[in-house]
Amino acid sequence: MKKRIVAFQVFLFLIINQSFLFAQNEASSNSVKEKISEIVSTESSVLLFSENNNGSLFAISSGDSVKLYDSSDYSPVCEFYDQQVSKMSFYTEDGNEFFADLTKDGQFTVRKLTHEENSWSYTQDEPYFSADCADPTGKRKLTTVAFSSNSDYIAAAFDDNSVQVHFRLRVTAGSISHTITKHKAPVYGLEFSRNGEYLATVSTDGEAYIWNSYTSNQITRLKGIYTRSNVPVVFSADSVYIVFQDGRNTFKIADFSGNTLYSIAAGRPITGIKPLKDPDLISIRNDKGEVMVYSISSRRPISVSSASKLMAEVGETYVDANFTSYDFDTAVSHMYAGFKNGKVYLIEPTPYLDDTAMLITDASKAGKGLGNFVHQRFSSVTISGGTNYMTKPYLMSANLRGEYLYSGKISPFFVGGGLSLGAGFPRNDFPANYKVHGEYVSSPKLLFTSIYIPAGYAFSPWNNEVRIITTFKAGVKMQSLALITKEGSIIGDPAFSFYMSAGAGMQIKWFQFDLNCEYDAIGKVSPSLYAGYAFRWGE
Repeated sequence: MKKRIVAFQVFLFLIINQSFLFAQNEASSNSVKEKISEIVSTESSVLLFSENNNGSLFAISSGDSVKLYDSSDYSPVCEFYDQQVSKMSFYTEDGNEFFADLTKDGQFTVRKLTHEENSWSYTQDEPYFSADCADPTGKRKLTTVAFSSNSDYIAAAFDDNSVQVHFRLRVTAGSISHTITKHKAPVYGLEFSRNGEYLATVSTDGEAYIWNSYTSNQITRLKGIYTRSNVPVVFSADSVYIVFQDGRNTFKIADFSGNTLYSIAAGRPITGIKPLKDPDLISIRNDKGEVMVYSISSRRPISVSSASKLMAEVGETYVDANFTSYDFDTAVSHMYAGFKNGKVYLIEPTPYLDDTAMLITDASKAGKGLGNFVHQRFSSVTISGGTNYMTKPYLMSANLRGEYLYSGKISPFFVGGGLSLGAGFPRNDFPANYKVHGEYVSSPKLLFTSIYIPAGYAFSPWNNEVRIITTFKAGVKMQSLALITKEGSIIGDPAFSFYMSAGAGMQIKWFQFDLNCEYDAIGKVSPSLYAGYAFRWGE
């Protein structure tokens, strides 16, 4: 009897345990379903996705049209039949909500939306504003286009490597335009900063430029952009940092001088970089279908959203080309993932807890920036002519100087070597009646040569073509009197003295000039001015 009771208890325990495990699995399954949910299904591929600032609206571009949806219940609001949209975004102005898009052929359209009785709508009438940014002559083809988030600026790149920037389109009757012709290769990436003040352009030769949107003046230049992924150079949401891909698996965060602040290894090939609405956050997409959110302040990933895991959960095979677009809500609590099959899923990011994520603070490459107040690596050889204003009885000198400067790993500081040759000419009253063999001859000249080591600090307040150099020099100076006549010359015994100099100058492309205050134990203090040709390399 006891054995039956024990057997019954064991049987009852197994039933209860299995029921508990089944309930746990159901709860876990429901939890997964809550984290991954399909919200929209369209007939065409999802090419672009964009959400407005307060998260109440989002837009989906499918190639043939753009559909707007209400985020509260994912119900459709309206549809615009704009084909091949390249860029689209929402913006708010004077309390009104606007939607703007720009097609690959340069058709720019802004539409005004209305919000009444807790629902969004659009009145099917003429657009609030529209413009055609293609070449009116038809001779140039567009390669890429972009517009600022407030629609004040539009940039259009053409196949002749030029970029045309239009601004004040909605203020004036016609657009005001500037043309940028700096690029020497086709431009594939255009991005405006969120405040619209800056434009980043990048070409297939790996060079990128940051421009002032209003004046089209160059602010800085970036080299070494990784171009195979066709990822544009972007800005953080507060327009403080520049983010760009510099390797297959790495990206950099730089300041507006182009100086590298951080270089971060993402672990896998990068296929996309997108700034988020939070100024501290940027998202990095890789070839595995993962979108990692990085914190700029901590320089580490904080969450990851996986499209490949999503596909596995819904029973489909993941192909990276099928994951076409993504965006995050304002709180970065959910990611919208768009796919080639027309479906949009809502994914809840998973906290990233792997402490092995690699961070490289690229101190060795800092100083490669090429913009405002840039600390640069460089080498240069300068051949200059100059003059000293000398102490009595001499007046002026004629000098020839050769100088080598090297920055390299010690940038923005430099060291080098220099050699200076010169001849000093006396004033008219020295001496008045100097004779040799009974004949009057010219007054004796002062010949001198200096060997020295220059060291200093170099930076560029405008761009790479202009560099300011401050220099201190120390060395040895040899001087001797020389009497030069038609019959021959007499050179006195040389005198050696300590030599030093402090000065500042500029290198403007190949031209250099500098002003110095020199001192030696014999001639004491004398100012000098030099100008010449600078051979520059290694920048």
